[in-house]
Amino acid sequence: MTPFLRPLALLTAAAAALVSISCAPNTPRLRIEQNLSLYESLPGEHKELVHQGRIAKGMSKNAVYLALGGPSRKIRGFRDDASFERWDYTRLRPAYYHSFHTYHVQRYGRHGRHIHGFGFSPTVGYRPYRAASVLFKGEKVDSWEQLSPGPPSYRYHP
Repeated sequence: MTPFLRPLALLTAAAAALVSISCAPNTPRLRIEQNLSLYESLPGEHKELVHQGRIAKGMSKNAVYLALGGPSRKIRGFRDDASFERWDYTRLRPAYYHSFHTYHVQRYGRHGRHIHGFGFSPTVGYRPYRAASVLFKGEKVDSWEQLSPGPPSYRYHP
């Protein structure tokens, strides 16, 4: 292999590895394998819940991370004479809509012509929604909620 092609081949292999890693599903099993010492430090009943991707009152932040993954955002505040932290998990919901568009086609050649028109076409967009929230008081889970995405939206308003 020539000196020029070797770095190019390495760069291509690295890019392919990054793409395959970014497409890998983020599951509790994968997070446990990547953080085995963290998983081993959990109490027995919490280990079983983490393995199932579930949480319970009194679980640590580490256990919630292993069970549900990293939150989309963290909110910190003070309520009822105590500080709290809320982890929100965001998911995407399909939104179906029809869009109006115009088009122009110009053909070249012996019989060149211009074609103009308009039409409607169905399109699918994805809107984020808060799928779950976990409320921590201190370093332990105090409460949580899972929200259903509701029916798909048939009008898209960004």
